[in-house]
Amino acid sequence: MSNDNKKVKAAEGRTSRRARSAGAERGRVALPWGRLDLSRLPLFEAGPAGRRLRVLVVVCASFFLLWLTLTVFSQAALWPLLIAPILLSAWFFYEAGAIATALVSGVLLAQVSIDRPAPVLLALTVFVLLGLGLGWGQRRQKVAYRRALRSSLTDPLTGLYNYGYLMGALDRELHRVNRYGGTVTLIMMDIDHFKLFNDRYGHQAGNEALKALGAVLRREKRESDIAARFGGEEFALLIPADEDSGLETGDRLRQAIARIQVPVGRGQAAGMTVSIGVASYPGSATSKEELLDRADQLLYTSKRNGRNQVSVAPERRRLAVM
Repeated sequence: MSNDNKKVKAAEGRTSRRARSAGAERGRVALPWGRLDLSRLPLFEAGPAGRRLRVLVVVCASFFLLWLTLTVFSQAALWPLLIAPILLSAWFFYEAGAIATALVSGVLLAQVSIDRPAPVLLALTVFVLLGLGLGWGQRRQKVAYRRALRSSLTDPLTGLYNYGYLMGALDRELHRVNRYGGTVTLIMMDIDHFKLFNDRYGHQAGNEALKALGAVLRREKRESDIAARFGGEEFALLIPADEDSGLETGDRLRQAIARIQVPVGRGQAAGMTVSIGVASYPGSATSKEELLDRADQLLYTSKRNGRNQVSVAPERRRLAVM
């Protein structure tokens, strides 16, 4: 599993309520007297509670249908065989448990009533359809839940993580450094003269510039780095490395971004540059707020000194275009 997927799964618990709310619209059913929101019913809830309830429904339905069938065929004395599918469902406790319950129940039913093929086939069909139906419904709920969760963690325009996710990741990185040692570095960047770019070429071209910068960050970052859109035309890269590595990474990004050519219409393209500030914890700051403030100050130091450059603490060097 990639680090990005692990990060999304780690944030799942903190954003589950928001994600379920965002996915609720997909569960509405039109009825003659109004609209029924299935996602608000406990049986169709996307979280763990809804999953447990669906598995319980399958187990109970299997128990009842098996009991009814065995009773009709005078095989009620074989009810202990029902323990197997129940335990199997409890073991899986997932949509696979629903399917497994249906299949195992059908197999057991066939074993005890092999001399009556027509009723057995009918009962087996009911079991399989019940299991597959609930399993498919759970699958759709899971996909909608994952999609809503991801949209709550990422910026829709650039595909990078958003401000909220970045703040949570920064908290986790600082906790890691405080507990195990090491350094974490924050690289802040801002597109130079972005307002003039928008005024001259239009907001659509501005959006294309933002997407192009996001693509560069995704391509250039390491798997352990976290790239995010901080807000507006400001971006951030969080790396588990020292300030020297941050300086080198920042300048590599600056050069890559300076090579971007953004389509602005009529067969024309325009370039852009960024100003970058680099700060580290604990080297340049002693808290999360100080780290953010320090990186932001250094970003504006780059702007005051001519833009298209990378600035770090005064005792270190500054990389600029010559």
